[in-house]
Amino acid sequence: MRRTMTAVFVVAAVLVLAVIARYHFAGHQVPAGQAPLAELTTESLGSLKADFNRSADGLRILLLLSPT
Repeated sequence: MRRTMTAVFVVAAVLVLAVIARYHFAGHQVPAGQAPLAELTTESLGSLKADFNRSADGLRILLLLSPT
């Protein structure tokens, strides 16, 4: 019984790590017609501000999420 539980735990851990690795290392795809994803850094804030202000006549939503 204990050996079976250990095997299930090891398999589950390997699967979780495989999913995380695929998500991290594989490219992220966006729907057709959508701009590609961009990483938000201190250097890219000027570009974000310009893009945000460029579409002043439409609905604009900026959502920042933090895991902490």
